[in-house]
Amino acid sequence: MLKQRIITALILAPVLLAIVIFGNHDLFAVLVVVIQSAAVFEWLKLNRLKAGLALFNAITISLFTLFLADKLFAFNQTFEIGAVHLSQMVMMVTYGVIWALVMMWLNKHRWGYQNNSTQLLVKSLLGVVAIMLFAFSLYQLYVLPSGHWLTLSLFFLIWVADIGAYVSGKTLGKHKLALSISPGKTWEGVIGAQVLVAIYAIIVSSYIGLEWYTALMIMIPVALFSVVGDLAASLGKRQAEVKDSSNLLPGHGGFIDRFDSLIAAAPLYYFLLICV
Repeated sequence: MLKQRIITALILAPVLLAIVIFGNHDLFAVLVVVIQSAAVFEWLKLNRLKAGLALFNAITISLFTLFLADKLFAFNQTFEIGAVHLSQMVMMVTYGVIWALVMMWLNKHRWGYQNNSTQLLVKSLLGVVAIMLFAFSLYQLYVLPSGHWLTLSLFFLIWVADIGAYVSGKTLGKHKLALSISPGKTWEGVIGAQVLVAIYAIIVSSYIGLEWYTALMIMIPVALFSVVGDLAASLGKRQAEVKDSSNLLPGHGGFIDRFDSLIAAAPLYYFLLICV
């Protein structure tokens, strides 16, 4: 398992980083379509949609998201509300509603275990829309000035938070964060992640054109909220009675297992950047 994990990481990480840093918009769009399609496919499968139908829906939704994102670039040049475009306002409101509902689900986490048709439909819709917003935000982030580096900083932000949470949780973790949802997570892990992210924010701020205090004001809330994405994925898998979202990434599980924090964090990172 460890060998598979290392091999997969050594193959995929350089490819992802190379596309983000050196790729053009078309190549980056292909990357996002692949990630989104895989994540939607896994989420629909977790919620008991047959594999063929889940794959068809995942590809269709991902291509539609890309088409819509492309059209919004032109739309944004016509309609604006102050410094924020109308489409961005719609994205912000939708993001707020979806993740408020997700947090209600996490709070009432006993809901959903019956997996009746209503519960499966609601969980499917929440996940699909959340993943669409994740893809939208990556498309929009990448075309900002210095978008390549801002996107890269987001990926590293999540990785730094994961490292901080793992190290502090393993060495100091005593107080459980959400025992019924994800028994391994602790408050010490959350705090350790924020400390390491704060250091990262100060170091990286000058490279992405932000003052150090602005970087802190953006990155700490984003890292904190990424935990919600992790918990939502954990609850979804627990209610589906599976350990991993899939086996598409040998040694790592599935795309949701690798991108759950980013799915929650990416839109917030983008929104905060355009608002500062």
